[in-house]
Amino acid sequence: MTKVALIIIYNHQYIKNIEITERIYNGKFSNIYHLVPFYHGVRSNVIPVYDNSHYFQGYVAQGFKIFFKENYEHYFFIADDLILNPTINEKNYCEHFQLNQHTCFLPGFITLHDRKNYWRRVGDAFRYNIKVSGVEINGQLPEYEIALLAFEKFGLKIKPLCFDQIWEAPNSFKDWKERIISDRSYLIRKLKSKLRNKKYNLSYPLVGSYSDIFIVSSDAIKIFCHYCGVFATTKLFVEVGLPTSLVLSAQEIITEKDLNLRGEAIWTDEQYTILDKYKNNLSSLLEDFPENCIYIHPVKLSKWNMGV
Repeated sequence: MTKVALIIIYNHQYIKNIEITERIYNGKFSNIYHLVPFYHGVRSNVIPVYDNSHYFQGYVAQGFKIFFKENYEHYFFIADDLILNPTINEKNYCEHFQLNQHTCFLPGFITLHDRKNYWRRVGDAFRYNIKVSGVEINGQLPEYEIALLAFEKFGLKIKPLCFDQIWEAPNSFKDWKERIISDRSYLIRKLKSKLRNKKYNLSYPLVGSYSDIFIVSSDAIKIFCHYCGVFATTKLFVEVGLPTSLVLSAQEIITEKDLNLRGEAIWTDEQYTILDKYKNNLSSLLEDFPENCIYIHPVKLSKWNMGV
């Protein structure tokens, strides 16, 4: 019996992508589910979800009771615009991701205090407050010290942040002018922070990660989904809320540095050139997928020839 569910997450209601992703992964995975915002169609394996895509860990929490089955050993989540290496299937995914029954996968950890350049998610984490009006989550997350122990289990430390990690610095004279007009306290806060060498502490242990692909073991999935729901409801951005949920719930976590292959996360126009040779033909990509890649993201299916 198949021991894995492939669960495809849609940030937006791209209904046409359902058929395309089904065609890509049918024959490779027997149990496929789709988490689609505001879906009201008739496909039984498409789960309607209702949340902001900035907190799509909430989609996972909402879909849990539909995709959960006692016989699944792993729940394999990917974004609808992420393409897995075509050699990966339900029979060999554990080998590719070096998983055992109790292991989860995440691309890698981003410890917030180690960020050398500004990253918006650091500011999100610093401003995060568990206490949100209208949301009763007292006791729904581990206490601070208990959470720290979970972080230590994976070699993750929580250290204070500095001013420039939390607040984005203007890049030009025009940006400076706009910043002074819109936020006159910025310069004062920055100066005081420098003079006092001030450090900024998180209100709760948090960690970041690329979150468009992750695998959760059966022994972690229930509590993982619960924490995802809590962080989504309290509006913690997914690239912090989701990895923190996994740290708090998993026994073991494998990251890309432990694998033979690496994911190709495309951020710049220069990186996109690796896709030029396929001329937006999905069949060509699947037939000649880069051997050293375990996935490529993003591949915007609406812009590709769908002859697969």
